[in-house]
Amino acid sequence: MAAVTTAAILLRAHPYSESSRVLRFYTRALGLVGAMARGVRRGASRGQGGGGAFSEGVAVLAVRDNRELQTLQEFAPAKSRLGLAQDMSRLAGASLAAELVLRHAGQEPHEELYRVLSSGLDRLEEAPSEAVPAELLALGWAIVQILGFGPELEACVACGQPLDAGAMGWFDLQAGGVRGPCCEPPQGARRVGPLARQQLGRLFAGEAPPELRGLRAHLSLLDDFTAFHLLGGRRLDSFRFLEPVAAGQQDAEAED
Repeated sequence: MAAVTTAAILLRAHPYSESSRVLRFYTRALGLVGAMARGVRRGASRGQGGGGAFSEGVAVLAVRDNRELQTLQEFAPAKSRLGLAQDMSRLAGASLAAELVLRHAGQEPHEELYRVLSSGLDRLEEAPSEAVPAELLALGWAIVQILGFGPELEACVACGQPLDAGAMGWFDLQAGGVRGPCCEPPQGARRVGPLARQQLGRLFAGEAPPELRGLRAHLSLLDDFTAFHLLGGRRLDSFRFLEPVAAGQQDAEAED
């Protein structure tokens, strides 16, 4: 058994007994790790507990090969990220990112995934309220890209012809990208104009467009895409908490 010290983000915690919890971390050195934290709930009742969900710091793990749960020796949070609980959209965005990582990241370290997750959670916590929807979409799509499932925006997914910047297209969910005007759109395809394609390109790169419109359509696309390409038809639970946020922005856009 080896002791490993690594930067870690706590994604989820489950009670195991009166005094212990099972914790799920994404770590810089080990990738996705499940760990048993013994006595942590007793310590929390005395104000000595570790961090809550989405906190980030240094974890010391006793690691044994071929063990499903490692043993947590210590977790010292440097960032609590309590601000993510300020409103539902921040918390749902962080939960969405955590779900994607928990369901699809492997038990191999991925420096870029760790960096994007850490910086994305920071931006979700610190962004002004009006910028939070764009930030959560940027984080979700950036994780999809890093996991290797990013949609194609630059060329038609049907014939491979490059798409002009001003071309109108359709998002082909099954093919995983945009069909250009050169090819017939499949039944049910979503119309994607030049501005929407430009904004999607920024979101895929992890950048939040300053004036993102059509939030409901953007959330629906991310929901459908992850369900189809990453989750075997299952949907992320976090999306249901984002429906009121999308409805609120849609009402605001209708008044503009």
